[in-house]
Amino acid sequence: MKLSVIIPAYNASRFITKSYNSILNQNIENFEIIYVDNNSSDNTLEEIQKLSETDNRVSWYVQKTQGAGPTRNKGLEHAKGNYLYFFDVDDEIYPNALNKMIHVLDHHPDIEAVFGKMMKSDKGISETPKPLDETDQLIIKPRPFWGLQWFSSLKTVVGPPAFLYRKEVFDKIGGYNEALRIGQDTAVDIKLGMTCNVAFLDTYIYLYFKHTTSTIEQFKEKTPRASLQWPRFVKEHLPFYLENKHEIEFGEKFRRQLYHILGKQIIHKKGLTKRFAFKNQLLSEIKSIKPPLLLRIYLSFLALFPFSSVLKFYSYYLVPYIVKK
Repeated sequence: MKLSVIIPAYNASRFITKSYNSILNQNIENFEIIYVDNNSSDNTLEEIQKLSETDNRVSWYVQKTQGAGPTRNKGLEHAKGNYLYFFDVDDEIYPNALNKMIHVLDHHPDIEAVFGKMMKSDKGISETPKPLDETDQLIIKPRPFWGLQWFSSLKTVVGPPAFLYRKEVFDKIGGYNEALRIGQDTAVDIKLGMTCNVAFLDTYIYLYFKHTTSTIEQFKEKTPRASLQWPRFVKEHLPFYLENKHEIEFGEKFRRQLYHILGKQIIHKKGLTKRFAFKNQLLSEIKSIKPPLLLRIYLSFLALFPFSSVLKFYSYYLVPYIVKK
């Protein structure tokens, strides 16, 4: 099997046929499409079953554990292809994009994954002008270049449908972290970029369809960014930091960002008692790296005086000093 396309689906009955046609329109040979239903309450599963009855390249599974991570892992578990592509059911793929990425992996056996660009829009590909800044150039950088870039700036991170992986990649880095509700794809990207040979294809691969009314988007709008990032740091990046040999640059970036997020979370907590209790809770979650005494003392000061000026000194002066030392 050349390619396995894994498509998680939750209450996505109106997108099933469209997603199926998106893959077929790529004109790929020797592939399979794996749909994974994640407890849909509409007729998503029925729509998938209709496709599987008419096309034996379509299979389906059910994941009872809620979340994108478990659902993608279920598809990964059953994938037979040498190459893996994770597609989000409501997105769209640009013409011939998959063949371009397959060509890269076919002709560069040392490359373990390739990724391209994504376009965000609340409309479809036919209604969204495609930017003219793609060159189809292949850019190969030694690891951990892409991992450090994605870790340093989330603005440079693209979604799972921008990637094509060799199946062996997930034997090396593991699957999606099922403990994360948000950011499990970013966690995979960063681990991939830190440990694997990854190439960038300067081509638009897919259009990310923005749902402004989705539950996840509303949750992101209401939740401080630091609180969204903290679980990813504690449950994914911290174990990676402790268990693997890595560049000094990654260690510095990891501690700097971790300490930044630590301070930002504390000042958002209302009530002196709650702030001190929250501070102690956060420190207990990262006790394995033993934050220095000076940092812990200043965090208590921050909990006592949760002002932007106090946080500014902490972020711009104290954290860089501590990390450097």
